Amino acid sequence: MNPPGQDLQAARRPGAARGSVLLTAMLLAIALAVVLGSYLSLGRTALKVAQRSYFANDAANLAEAGIEEALYRFNLMGAGTAAATAWSGWTLAGANAQFTLPAFNRDQNAVGIVKVYVAGYDGNAAAPTVIAQATLTTFDGSPPISKTMQVTLKKNTPVYGIVTLGSLTFNSTASADSFNSNPTQSPTGPWAAYSSANASSQTSVAVLSGSIYVASGKIYGDLKLGPGVSAPPTSDYTGTLTTGFTASYPLPAYPTAASVSQSYNLGSSIPSTLPVVGHLPASDGRYYYFCNSATIGAVTISAGKNVTIVGTSTGMSGGMVIQNLGSCIVYLSKPVTVASGRSINNTNWAGALLIYTSTTSSCTFANNSRFTGRLYAPNSRLTATGTSNSASLTGWVVVKSISAAGSVGFHFDRALLPSGSGNVWRITSWLELQSAADRAAVAGRTGNFLH
Repeated sequence: MNPPGQDLQAARRPGAARGSVLLTAMLLAIALAVVLGSYLSLGRTALKVAQRSYFANDAANLAEAGIEEALYRFNLMGAGTAAATAWSGWTLAGANAQFTLPAFNRDQNAVGIVKVYVAGYDGNAAAPTVIAQATLTTFDGSPPISKTMQVTLKKNTPVYGIVTLGSLTFNSTASADSFNSNPTQSPTGPWAAYSSANASSQTSVAVLSGSIYVASGKIYGDLKLGPGVSAPPTSDYTGTLTTGFTASYPLPAYPTAASVSQSYNLGSSIPSTLPVVGHLPASDGRYYYFCNSATIGAVTISAGKNVTIVGTSTGMSGGMVIQNLGSCIVYLSKPVTVASGRSINNTNWAGALLIYTSTTSSCTFANNSRFTGRLYAPNSRLTATGTSNSASLTGWVVVKSISAAGSVGFHFDRALLPSGSGNVWRITSWLELQSAADRAAVAGRTGNFLH
């Protein structure tokens, strides 16, 4: 017989076991609920983060769309449209412009607002600034998402066959036409020489002031005339006529020895071959040479080498030869003077040679001389003569004025045109404004139009 109470304890054991199981089940349920709750909270957080990341990218895209809208207006001006017309619909104040694009309906019922502010909209500033701010308001009532982008623009120098800041005079049968030395745009060529077989009527001639006179020759292409320049007879040109055309052609800053990582001083004597054996290029891959009181004449630029010559009290005569895949950039303070029958870069294409000169004296191409390259001399008068079809300037020229006689031919090489759309304005810097200090500065600059 069991002791007293033992049977009672035995009777109670099943109930106790059932209570323990219930307690364990409850604890497991609570733990599962906590885990599930945490998982759901984590999932919700991940969803919100993903959603805001998506909308942040979308806001950045909208801000870029605002920048593109402003850039489109700049390039309208670059194509000759008056500033007031190009920026029609914008709020203009001084040299600044602002505009709010129509609202954008985005995915998941979000609404995007894009505001654009432009400092220097009229194109007179050296480096106009565009600030675009996109704000997205989401459907769930969470804080709006904003992206602010700022870009700085620079005006490309328009490329035409001939640009004169003053008058253009073609006496006798002097003419201007075009060709394409490299229609496949291969970076290694080959480049074809100009001939009557590949000539075309696709040049562009710009005369910004003064007058234009074409005798028995012709301009085979378009004509762009500055304000006040009277148009010649339509028989003098084959393409379209643009009036009221404006553009600026400032001289660039010349390199200095301090501005490059490696250079050599030649004094007044130019070697017959450049680069000199044993000399080293600068960090940009070019060989830099500085000279003083020299004349750059019969010098050969070695194949595949890129040379820059900077001359003080220095001019240039005929005789330069640039071998295959070589190039030369020349900075001068005196004129380019090519004697009768002489040539400059006659065996390579025009893109291999670029000459800048600040001279106010005349650049002279004597009877039947030949020049293949790009001449940028906005303060100089260019005179050229020729009695046969061998007298030519191939590439492009920017000068103060031109006086050409005889049968001189100006042949614009369309291979020199920039690739892409050919837009006049380009972006030189791009910055996303993120900090509180940036936002405060933007608000101050834009009169709180942007925040």
